[in-house]
Amino acid sequence: MSGWRLWWWAVALALGLFGGSGSAAAGAIGVREQNARSQGAAFAGVAAGSGGLGSIVWNPASIALFPGLQSESDISLARTRARLSPDWHTLMAADLAGGSPWSSGEMGQGRYVAATYGSYQINEALWIGAALNTPYGFSSKPRQDWAGQSYARSSRLTSAAFTPTVGYRVNDWLTLGAGVTAQYLDLTFKQAVNGAPGAPSAILQGDDLGVGFSLGATVQPRPGTMVGIGFRSAVHHEISGQWAGTPGIPVPITAGITLPETLSLGISQMLNPRWTILATGEWTNWSRMERSAVISRATGLPVSSLAFGYRDGTFLSLGAEYLWHEGVTMRAGVGFETSPVTNEARSPRLIDSDKLWASIGASYQATDKLGLDIGYSRQFMRQAPVRITGAYEDFNGSTFIADGKSSVDVISFAWRYRWDAAARPVFVDRYTPATY
Repeated sequence: MSGWRLWWWAVALALGLFGGSGSAAAGAIGVREQNARSQGAAFAGVAAGSGGLGSIVWNPASIALFPGLQSESDISLARTRARLSPDWHTLMAADLAGGSPWSSGEMGQGRYVAATYGSYQINEALWIGAALNTPYGFSSKPRQDWAGQSYARSSRLTSAAFTPTVGYRVNDWLTLGAGVTAQYLDLTFKQAVNGAPGAPSAILQGDDLGVGFSLGATVQPRPGTMVGIGFRSAVHHEISGQWAGTPGIPVPITAGITLPETLSLGISQMLNPRWTILATGEWTNWSRMERSAVISRATGLPVSSLAFGYRDGTFLSLGAEYLWHEGVTMRAGVGFETSPVTNEARSPRLIDSDKLWASIGASYQATDKLGLDIGYSRQFMRQAPVRITGAYEDFNGSTFIADGKSSVDVISFAWRYRWDAAARPVFVDRYTPATY
């Protein structure tokens, strides 16, 4: 099979995997699992290229760190453990009202997230490529009958983004990059029409295709030092679908959702031929996601709403890589993420809070052309209280007080391949010999 056919087979495989369950492992509905290598270092230095070819998600200019014709395919498998435990007042009130006096049970969902990347060096200054990945998503599924069912039953949001990318090497120390993103978003949210056991579900369904862009630069002030900065724009989606507030009677609807822009800074510093230290700082403008009205297309009046109420989020991480011996690199990292979900706005659909990342990983260069990566992360989350009272934006008359606990385990795998002869010069030697 020719190299190009293998590459397109990898693209088709990744497209097929997007049908799986993408679930939030970054702040709010963000999905950070884009790349096995960066997973192993808690995403430290990823905007400076430490995540391999998948770094173009954070910084399109990093494409110029990879000479010749290369591809990478990643898959992440994750297990979320999440549970909401209502207080005794909530359970007693539900019981006295003839409702469902139970906790959520296990809400977490196992899921997988796939991504694939490609790059081609046209000449000494110009690179082109593309990324196909899942930037946003989450899923949760409490038991069908529980104390919070009038606010949340099953919830699913998935996305897929395709980003053609170009990188231009201005000189020996500066590279610029840009990309244009076509992003698909699909959601299905269910909630009970009342608190009674066996109550039917009201269902909101919709999807949309939006467009955004990315910009970035890498700077190499001296050999062994790389600084990268990347910007991913907001993407507006005008969700089109239906709302069945009365079961079996769907109403055509529309709802506007703007997903946030992200600014990433990455630093990579080689200490010696074996050790490299990495750092990341990231800001995401989650505060643009507030309350979104769900509008009937027939009447122009609101029939429901999507209450987000997020604040801006930040992510900081530190990591290191160690060349154990030729062809094998070990890495580890820690990170801390401030959640955009506040106690006042937290929904029973999504248990998210500030989290600590702990990660380890490794790379193996099996041949001159083939490389393999593995990364593992554990997320430790703070307690996530849910406080739905009269001050809550989507309060429906039923007070719901609960404490949430959640943790996430993620393991990621990747294979990398260089399709052309490896005779082209490596203009930026950040990854020689440690990982390429």
